Amino acid sequence: MARPRSFDEQTVLDAAMRQFRLTGYAGTTLDDLSAATGLGRGSLYASFSGKHPLFLRTLTTYAEQGLPTLERSLAGPDESAIDRLRAFLVGSAHSVLDDAERKGCMAGQFAHEVAARDAEAAPVIRDTLRGQQRLVAACAEAAQRGGDLDPSADPMTIGGLVISLTRGFDIMAKAGIDRDTLDAAARQAFTGLPLTPRYRERHPA
Repeated sequence: MARPRSFDEQTVLDAAMRQFRLTGYAGTTLDDLSAATGLGRGSLYASFSGKHPLFLRTLTTYAEQGLPTLERSLAGPDESAIDRLRAFLVGSAHSVLDDAERKGCMAGQFAHEVAARDAEAAPVIRDTLRGQQRLVAACAEAAQRGGDLDPSADPMTIGGLVISLTRGFDIMAKAGIDRDTLDAAARQAFTGLPLTPRYRERHPA
């Protein structure tokens, strides 16, 4: 009979995820993961088959945790959808600066570091970013129904634009760009969305 695991798998995955986000895939060693998770190297191999399979599990865990959280933040009445969209866009410019560890979006981080050469990680990263895009697109559709975004605009295009901008904010914040610059960029980007005349009349620049 196999011995039961003496650790909580989710706790280990969360700790490993944090370590990968702090030091990157290439910069994270098994010793780092052992120290972060409290598991010995042998236990890590026995439980997760090594560094790369554990990394893939953390990418999946990030999506499983992050996408529902984003969905909840963007869900709500059509009449206030544009406010939620604006809050997400502007808030993304602040979130990395407000995090002492400056982690940013894990999918965006590893899209840059590993996606081009890691055939197993790439689809997980892509699906996570696409999931983010679809959730923003759903909020954009709600804002169209609420009369605040041009009904002829393509919601998925808006979603792609917003996610591209927010992942760019992550990079700039990590590089030390100041809050005022990022805030101004986010607010300017919002005004560049296909807002309806009705919205612009109610919210003059």
